[in-house]
Amino acid sequence: RPSAIAGCVSEMRGSATASARWCAPTTSNRSARRNLAHFAWGHQRQQRQRQRRQPQLPSMTAQNFRSNPPTGQAQQSKPNRHTNLILIGGRGCGKSALCRRIMAAEPRFSLYSLDDIIVESSGMSIPRMVQDFGWRHFREVEFEVCKRVALLCDRGWCLIDAGGGVVVDLDDDGDETYSQRKVDTLKRNGLGKIVYLRRDVEYLVTRTSGDRNRPSLSDVRSFEQVMGARAPWYERAADYVVDATGGSVEKEVKNKQEIKREVLRYFYQVTDEVPADEQYRPPTDDDDEDDDDDD
Repeated sequence: RPSAIAGCVSEMRGSATASARWCAPTTSNRSARRNLAHFAWGHQRQQRQRQRRQPQLPSMTAQNFRSNPPTGQAQQSKPNRHTNLILIGGRGCGKSALCRRIMAAEPRFSLYSLDDIIVESSGMSIPRMVQDFGWRHFREVEFEVCKRVALLCDRGWCLIDAGGGVVVDLDDDGDETYSQRKVDTLKRNGLGKIVYLRRDVEYLVTRTSGDRNRPSLSDVRSFEQVMGARAPWYERAADYVVDATGGSVEKEVKNKQEIKREVLRYFYQVTDEVPADEQYRPPTDDDDEDDDDDD
């Protein structure tokens, strides 16, 4: 580039070590300029090829969000109905950690974290977005990301880590209300199943207190009040509920391996997919008959 060449030449004038340093070829060196042009053309061609390999996403909003390609390996065969799995639950319930364990157990999934996509696409943290633009703006951005991920997941085998407020929108008065639009978008005509990880509010408080990466949910209501109001909305959205209540600390509640096993068994049961590991095979009528024989 001429500007880069001029800058380099200007920088090297008067330098005692100029002869030992490389600089872009001068305009009189035609052979060097041809080589440089060929290199630039090859680099641009590689860039275009990489872009063509990226998932093609629809235009979303004025924010001009960037793509977030899947992190797992998608199944090559035609997916069955209900082959997307969406995890929901209160802030701090353990959705993200559960997703990581599910990914390790079932590599056919591709993982999408709605919050991570929002941060990556907008170029700012969620607390900063809420501080600068408010919760109503964030919920609109979240809805756009839900639509985008739902389109990407038409092929099946998607594991979606939904944010704690994915079941929430704001009414005209700024109060939280049930978000039918986001729930319907994620389920996308029955192509996704929502699993609710139910926890005690005390457990959520223990997990989230003091976390600066989580903005305050309300200026007038406590965290406990907000979670209490959202609880029936999680139940309403869910196709299946994992009951992990019973205490405020890990040792008092259902352990992580049990939760993972329960979620995967449910998934395989509604999809008729063959489990990647036999331990996740859902129980059958034959299993029940065997149990009766043992009695």
